[in-house]
Amino acid sequence: MNRADVVEQLKDVGLTSYEAKAYIALAGLGPSEPKNVASDARIPYPSAYTALKSLEGKGWVEQVVKKPVTYRAKKPGSVKAMVTSDVEDTFAELEKIYKAEPAEDAELVYTLRGREKVLGKIYEMLRGAKESVVLVAPSMGLEDAKIMELLAESVARNVRVRAICDDEGVGLLPPGVETRTGNHVAFDLLVDSDVALIGLPDHSACGWVDSPAVAGHLKEFLELLWNTSSPSG
Repeated sequence: MNRADVVEQLKDVGLTSYEAKAYIALAGLGPSEPKNVASDARIPYPSAYTALKSLEGKGWVEQVVKKPVTYRAKKPGSVKAMVTSDVEDTFAELEKIYKAEPAEDAELVYTLRGREKVLGKIYEMLRGAKESVVLVAPSMGLEDAKIMELLAESVARNVRVRAICDDEGVGLLPPGVETRTGNHVAFDLLVDSDVALIGLPDHSACGWVDSPAVAGHLKEFLELLWNTSSPSG
């Protein structure tokens, strides 16, 4: 597997292209300044600096010297354990949702595979929002222009829209969205406390429910995340 393949794999777990390239470069270089990372990764210096700050917030790298600013990549094994833990927590919540209803109502939990189908369901949910939207996602999950357009339309309809995402993701959201910062791997969406969706950040697969009783379990989880996340800005 070459470096380009590794970049694509890291994007699948929620990193941006620049973040992936910066982490790979730093892992190979050892403790380094952003300018050296930029050179090795072949990305612009400002982008390397921003990527390293974001990676620090996500727990992938750590700052070891303040002047000159020097970063060190955390061991891949440690990063893998952290990412795996986040994914396991998310799917544990999905498992609770799945088991929340009696067996005869199991059809209320649906699985979709394929980016087009998953995005179609997200669009449908956002178009139908009447009172509230709660969204938790890494910046990778917010790069679809139609999602941003529908969030803006929801705000215009006086729907309360709240989002928890990383710093880069906050910058992608339209005005009027209430934001808090946090680093999460999965794409979670709750609309009007009735319809809930948990998906992968690249929108390749998701699970969703249209039962208020089942969606209530995800609501409790997302409200906890909101209350324990840091205010953005």
